[in-house]
Amino acid sequence: MIDLTLMAKRGIFTAGFAAVNSPLGRRLVTPLLKAAYPELALRSGDELLCRPWRVLAFTAHPDDLDFFAGGTLRRLILSGSHVTAAVLTDGEKRGNKPDLGGVRQQEQLEAARKQGIQNVRFFGLTDFGMPEDPRLEPTVARIWDEEQPDLVLAFDPKELFPGIANRDHKALGRTVLDLSRHHVGCCRVYYYGTHHPNVLMDIEPVMADKEEAVLTQASQMLYLTTQGYRDAVRWWAEVCATGAPCRYAEPLYRLL
Repeated sequence: MIDLTLMAKRGIFTAGFAAVNSPLGRRLVTPLLKAAYPELALRSGDELLCRPWRVLAFTAHPDDLDFFAGGTLRRLILSGSHVTAAVLTDGEKRGNKPDLGGVRQQEQLEAARKQGIQNVRFFGLTDFGMPEDPRLEPTVARIWDEEQPDLVLAFDPKELFPGIANRDHKALGRTVLDLSRHHVGCCRVYYYGTHHPNVLMDIEPVMADKEEAVLTQASQMLYLTTQGYRDAVRWWAEVCATGAPCRYAEPLYRLL
């Protein structure tokens, strides 16, 4: 049976990617993602690789880390850092497969294995239902206290592109912002999935690793071909590297 809805979405995604990947599309998108001082931001990214960290990477859904911070995490791991991924929801509302939450957990575990992430913790909060208020703080604070990280990553609560912010990303980012005041001087905090970053991580050495991690999230790879998703990952990294002396980069915003 032909799924006309899926075919329509594939057509929309394919056309949308072709539009943003055109010369005009790149000129429109680049100002939203480009670092204000790309060379300085890249040096700040290089500095992160000069020592091992105990990293706590918060994510609202499986696959967020791989797409938005997979290259950064891979480079940190290769530099000796220990990474714990805290996955707050199972992303069970992003598709119609039976037991989608369980499927996405397994995909996340496999992606983590490929990346070398040493610890993955699932918390089973409701997808698209994370509270944008202090009710989320006890859960995030407990994880933070248990892991005792010296480097924390979380999704930027600001909109990456105007009008398409995910409520779970916003809730998590704002909660990390509120809790950061308790960790001044003992922990660095960075946002990923950010625009106008002050840190860039050169991910060219690990681009192939990042692509494989992203493609492991097979339940979400519905709207483009496999090559289309590879192209999208590289397009985003190229745009983020604009003005920096590297080909591919992931943007970060250092909060603390």
